[in-house]
Amino acid sequence: MDGKINAHMHHVLKVTKVEKQFVDAIKENKEYLNTLEGIDLGAGGGRFSKILCKYVKNLHSVDVSDEAIAAMKKNLKGIKNIAIVKAPKNSLPFKDRSIDVVFAANSFHDVPMGYEKEIKRVLKPGGRFIDLDWKKEETEFGPPLRIRFSEEDVEEKMKIQNFRLVKKQDIDTHYLLIFSKKKA
Repeated sequence: MDGKINAHMHHVLKVTKVEKQFVDAIKENKEYLNTLEGIDLGAGGGRFSKILCKYVKNLHSVDVSDEAIAAMKKNLKGIKNIAIVKAPKNSLPFKDRSIDVVFAANSFHDVPMGYEKEIKRVLKPGGRFIDLDWKKEETEFGPPLRIRFSEEDVEEKMKIQNFRLVKKQDIDTHYLLIFSKKKA
């Protein structure tokens, strides 16, 4: 085997290890997900939607990309409690205070500036925002460092919107932050 193949295999194994940690973290924190109405924000091909739908009665897998919507239609076919939703770039197509949990996996850094206001708008009082995202540090793969948010950046954004941090968890190259929207 040449070095390129070995390096690629190492990369694949690393992703698999981290993805297993994601699934374990979701299972470990399922009490924050066990709700009626949820959103998988920036759902991409629906990888996390397949996991989240076990805990949320009605899951809305949301993305702005036509390619992501097409992939979800294929990957999530037959899962009855998932609705695939194409959202406009700057808003969520849901009523005020209609959602119990918004989950963003590897996507919050991609949403437009100020999107935390949309998350606040759609969440019910006491609702939760769960952010699983890349740490703001160099890694072998992942989005460019310049677009990543540090944990502190996300905490500050959500604090301004009247959320309180409920839990913080370290996951290798990622962090998991769980916020609760204050009731008042």
